[in-house]
Amino acid sequence: MPHHRIVQRRSGQIAGELEQEILAGKLPPGERLPSEEKLCEQFGVSRTVIREAIQQLRGRGLLRTLKGSGSYIADPSLDSLGSAVESYSVLAEESDFLELIDFRILIETECARLAALHAGEQVIRELQRILETMEKVSGTRSKFSKADIAFHLTIARGSGNSIYSILLGALERRCIEFAQVNRGDGDWYTPVIDGHRLILEAIEAGLPDKAAEAMRKHLLSSRRHFVDMDR
Repeated sequence: MPHHRIVQRRSGQIAGELEQEILAGKLPPGERLPSEEKLCEQFGVSRTVIREAIQQLRGRGLLRTLKGSGSYIADPSLDSLGSAVESYSVLAEESDFLELIDFRILIETECARLAALHAGEQVIRELQRILETMEKVSGTRSKFSKADIAFHLTIARGSGNSIYSILLGALERRCIEFAQVNRGDGDWYTPVIDGHRLILEAIEAGLPDKAAEAMRKHLLSSRRHFVDMDR
């Protein structure tokens, strides 16, 4: 086996062991990771292997490195949650895509319900503005896609739940772009705009169940399109 493959495999094992210790609370947030030298001794490997393992843990958002001071266990961060979900959604095989869509439907339905209860005037005005933009750029796929993503993310922001907002930000681009790239050339813009208008009307009227149902219907039509295409 080539040397670099051995390094990668061993560093992956060490990153996994350290991750378990962090998740078990043996290495709490804010604590300094043992020095590279100590980790080399502990695991009986070279500095190259340890550095690669540290790099992997940084990529997973579990460590932060301060120049000249070493690596520390990261504090909980919504950004690291978002980047982990985004990495997964970008790397996901098409066969896993239906599960991502279902997860998105679950979160977005709840976001719409909460936005009908919590969204203020500012969020509602922003949604109205985005809907107008969608009508103007209807027929131009990339501009329409950008506005479509903005509409959904604004609803998530209006839900008042920052975890929903971060998760959706990580999923939305991939889901919407995938759906739109795989649509035909017919006028699918109009039904998408109509679906958005119903969601917005329910949020404006402060009707949580109606907003959730309008969002679910809108997203299910895109899910059905994916199922048909898959077959």
